[in-house]
Amino acid sequence: MSELSGKRILVTGGTGFLGEAICRRATELGAQVAFTWTRNGAKALALASEIPGAIALEADVRDPVAVENAVNAAVAAFGGLDGVVNNAGMSQVLPLPLLEEEDIDLAVDVNLKGPLRVTRSVVRHMIRNGGGSVVLMGSIAGHKLLDVPVTYAMTKAGLSGMAKALASELKRFSIRVNNVVPGMVDGGIARGIPDEHRKAFLSHCAAGRAGTALEIAEVVCFLLSDRSSYINAQDIAVDGGF
Repeated sequence: MSELSGKRILVTGGTGFLGEAICRRATELGAQVAFTWTRNGAKALALASEIPGAIALEADVRDPVAVENAVNAAVAAFGGLDGVVNNAGMSQVLPLPLLEEEDIDLAVDVNLKGPLRVTRSVVRHMIRNGGGSVVLMGSIAGHKLLDVPVTYAMTKAGLSGMAKALASELKRFSIRVNNVVPGMVDGGIARGIPDEHRKAFLSHCAAGRAGTALEIAEVVCFLLSDRSSYINAQDIAVDGGF
């Protein structure tokens, strides 16, 4: 049987660079996949048509009602949810002196409160189902000394604490929570990294290269599967040895 055969998965930010790769790989491994999107409706519809059985759900993770509606729609379509990937996120290239209150609020609302909202909603169904797997999507920016926007680094670092606290709280329901921590990945948000920062990463990375979206997706799918049943409350670095 395929690694994710019979699993019902929700991926937030499914039209993003990593989100799309996760959706495609999870489906290839046998999962039923629903994904959320916020801006690119045309891409969402195209992606849903290309992935067998996939469902595209419009939902901004900043909106509790939209989140609840999306989760309920996925549960109604699949009969439940076995896993969720909190992939939706954002970054803003602003130095600290130029940050306005609304900039700080936006980063916290999307990158921290968003995953908490989504997980809260999904977990209510997982408890009824008898268990599940929650995957948070962190970043090396939250764990290393890097020249990155402070709002991005602090919110991604916060996911590490979220994973540990939620894993402890939800263990009695057989729900695991882990935080995937990608390093530099070709494409996606890494396209805006200055050349000098890219060279610095590669000079310290044991693999000597950036990663790929598929390599991140493989780890995410492993954590969604029963093969990772003894992995919980962990920050899983996928950074080539940085």
